[in-house]
Amino acid sequence: MKNLKGFRGKYFSLAAILALNATIALASEGQSVVDNEKQLYTPKAEASSETTEVLEESAAPVVVISKKIKEKKSEVYTASKSLVSATNITDNVSIITSEELSLKGITSVTDALNTIPGVSFASNGGLGKSTGVFMQGMSNKYILVLVDGVRYNDPSNTSGADFSQLLIGDIERIEVIKGAQSGVWGADAAAGVINIITKNAQNGTHGTAGIEMGSYGRRSANTSISHKTDQFDVMLSVERVTEDGFTSQAPWGEKNIKQYEDDPYRNTTVNFKTGYWINPYNRIEAGYHDVNALNSYDENTPNDEQHSDIRNRSGYVSYKYFVGNHALETTLTQSSFIKKELDAAYGVSDYKGEIPSIEMKDTWKYYDKGALVLGTSYEKREIEYTQVGAPKEERDDNAKALYINNTNQFSQLVLTEALRYDKFSAFEDKVTGKVGAKYLFTDQFNLYTNYGTAYKTPSMLDMINIWGASNFDLKPENIKSFNVGLQYAGLTINFFRNEIEDMIDWDSATSKNVNIDGTSIMRGVEISYEQQLMQSLLMGGNYTYVDAKKEDGTRLTRRPRYQSTLYTTYMPIKKLAWNLNGTYIGSRADQDFSTWPASKVDTGNYFVANTKVSYQIDPTWNAYVKVNNIFDRYYQTAYGFASAQRSYYLGMEAKF
Repeated sequence: MKNLKGFRGKYFSLAAILALNATIALASEGQSVVDNEKQLYTPKAEASSETTEVLEESAAPVVVISKKIKEKKSEVYTASKSLVSATNITDNVSIITSEELSLKGITSVTDALNTIPGVSFASNGGLGKSTGVFMQGMSNKYILVLVDGVRYNDPSNTSGADFSQLLIGDIERIEVIKGAQSGVWGADAAAGVINIITKNAQNGTHGTAGIEMGSYGRRSANTSISHKTDQFDVMLSVERVTEDGFTSQAPWGEKNIKQYEDDPYRNTTVNFKTGYWINPYNRIEAGYHDVNALNSYDENTPNDEQHSDIRNRSGYVSYKYFVGNHALETTLTQSSFIKKELDAAYGVSDYKGEIPSIEMKDTWKYYDKGALVLGTSYEKREIEYTQVGAPKEERDDNAKALYINNTNQFSQLVLTEALRYDKFSAFEDKVTGKVGAKYLFTDQFNLYTNYGTAYKTPSMLDMINIWGASNFDLKPENIKSFNVGLQYAGLTINFFRNEIEDMIDWDSATSKNVNIDGTSIMRGVEISYEQQLMQSLLMGGNYTYVDAKKEDGTRLTRRPRYQSTLYTTYMPIKKLAWNLNGTYIGSRADQDFSTWPASKVDTGNYFVANTKVSYQIDPTWNAYVKVNNIFDRYYQTAYGFASAQRSYYLGMEAKF
């Protein structure tokens, strides 16, 4: 089998993305999906032969590339803790592949998530600055973030996962599942799950390298080397980004942000993965992800000079045993998050959070269209923090869990069920679950619906509240989510409703976190569509409406009521690809913290467009130029914090 490389590969990749984009129109690939599923539950030898068969069954190059892209989009791990074909997923799923990230010129995880319907973000400045991600109106702390299956949610951070430190150079794809997923993943997965999957080694020895330079003193470089044989595979990637940046704070309406001091940023990310087949039925795997960053920011005024030293590390060791139709797996994981406020004169100067865990599960394919996942896990959450002039404090809690997930397909009806029991050391035990159904009318048309429950326990820092008064009477939040939608030939329409009972929020009057009485509701609709208009032209877009309010009708802050993204990729000649994309953000409630008490303000109502032009010099080298914020539009994603003006970037990439 001969693989296409270079631009020609990208050309056909584009066609493949189009053909496959209907995420879920993947239902149409009945037999090949069955082939793919077989390799999920069989040992190495059988899986390898079936993969080869699938890739070689057609001599047409476009089909070969199509199948390679399809492998990334046609299987979803996050919905059930087991790799399952998208046909058998009833959840609202979006997948971003590395090819799409490259075509659109995306350089950060938050920018990538911002292209997905139902997901938005607000950042306190430029690259590396504190960033809030919202999923269907629910904030960071309700979203479980995984990097290669390891939890990235920081127990020493009240906002959950720190998205601002995640680069994209080593990402193979990002799976996003919206709606309550506690029945599968536990307490953090109340709004949904974002699973970031890094690149794997391909057969043989391969390497990549890339450099990029541009506005705001941006200098980035990345490289990777991998090797894979029948028994052994290993991959190492390193990415380093430095920026002089721009001021993180700027008064609302002030367009001349160059009058303030810059807030630079640097990030070095290392990723390592390896695996070894002991024999055709036993495999061990290990991985390590390391983020080392130094961030400058403004604390009170645009000319402050504050610095954070950040070190986020996660790793795993996994043993898999295949017997009959069972895949037995034991995994040890450890996440560590360290943040030092280097210039702190008061308050907290050092944070440290750790999550060690162990999980054992059995994935049992009990018939061709039915799979069961049974498992148990133990997870500990530890935090340490030091306030200026005070000794170090430590806290910890733990949770044990039992869970079961089931997927069935009966003729044209797909059913999924999940049930999970969590025993918490600091809170009452809880049972959560989800059910879903999808009916496949044709290869291109289906209807689906899902209902799930979730349980969000207060973080230890929510209760301790080192910035005000403690409140150890905080109750866990109970979440319910419901969605219903349809998918037809590239078009997806999804209606959703999320309810949070006793939501935890900051009370300015008492300077502590409290449970808000009643039920906060987030509801809306997501519409997305993508289509290939000509052989060389791809166009698509999405629209989201979110109505997110507390029990008393007050709008939740920093969630745009309307958001729409449009994009197109055009390939006028074989070696040239031009991408143009833009996002419109509608009205967004926020607060002005320069006054006391903080006053209500509105932001939003802006359109920001970006473009990237790539040229394939030869099968090895690719060059590109990017322009972000083409029309130099003034905007702030968070009130009082600056955003980049028009900026230019030039880069080179090589693959061998």
